[in-house]
Order: sequence, then C-alpha cells, then structure tokens
Amino acid sequence: MSVHSSIVGEIQNRSTHLLAIKADIETKGDFINGLIEKVLTTSFMDIEDVLTFADWLDGELSSLADESAVLKHFKWPERKADVIREAAVEYRSLKLLENEISSYKDDYSIPCGSALKKMAVLLNKSEGGIQRLDKLRNAVMRCYQDWKIPTDWMLDSGIVSKVRISLFIQGVQ
Repeated sequence: MSVHSSIVGEIQNRSTHLLAIKADIETKGDFINGLIEKVLTTSFMDIEDVLTFADWLDGELSSLADESAVLKHFKWPERKADVIREAAVEYRSLKLLENEISSYKDDYSIPCGSALKKMAVLLNKSEGGIQRLDKLRNAVMRCYQDWKIPTDWMLDSGIVSKVRISLFIQGVQ
C-alpha cells in the first residue's frame, strides 16, 4: 500500500461527511428501498398530486447526509424522480406567473410611462414563460406520459390558457 493511498484512506475515514454518508448507506437501506418502491409505483391523477409527491419525496430525502452520494449505492429510479421534480418546478413557475399577472393592479398614481413599462415587463415575462413551456412540452411530453405524469397542464388549454386569460382580464395585452 502506498503512502498516498494510506493518507487518502485515513482522510476518508475521518471525514464526518463521508462517515455520515457511510452510516446512511448502512442504516437507511430499508427506508431508501421503501422510497424506491413508492417512486416506481406511484401514479398521479393530476398535477397537484405531482406537487404533493415531489414535496413529500424532497422531505424524505432531506434526511440523508448527501442525497446523490447515498442514492448511488441503491437502484434509485433517478430519471423518474427527476422528471417528477422537474414537472413540479415547471408547474409552480407557471402558477407563480399566473398569480403575478392576476394580482396586477393598474396604479393611476404613477406616470403613464412607468405603468406601460410595468405592463411591458409583465407581458414579456408571460410570453417568455409560455415560450419556455412550449419548448419544454416538445422536449418532455413523451417522457412525462411514459412515467404517467399528467400533461394536461402543459397543453394550451391548461395553465397557458389561464395565463392568457389573466393577461386579458388585467388588460395587459
């Protein structure tokens, strides 16, 4: 054994972070295997179920010392878990945009130019969000369907429609 590998081994054995990862691997196997089973078998009725599951999963995984370092020692369904989280993040992002637009109030006390700038920023933000969703939809629709993740919210009749209606109602367009 070389001096270098001996030093590396000693450092690894003393690192509290690495020791915590090792402890998780050795003691939380049943817990992680239960999570794996739930990720693989879960199905969703609507996007709200995806949000709930993603939040729950993140909460469960937060108990690990280092999520990726621990899970790589198991047959973790990384792709499905990532797709679930991605769908939740994207939906929340659009929901925030919809809420921002629907809560817009025209303030008559500010100059017209400033009000128009605010409206233009909001319109650009909404167009950017819709364009991003369109690209996402083209890239992931099949994958979401394969993993049984609801996609109706991604359609033009889903949240995009709500964003556009909010824009129309607020008179931003």
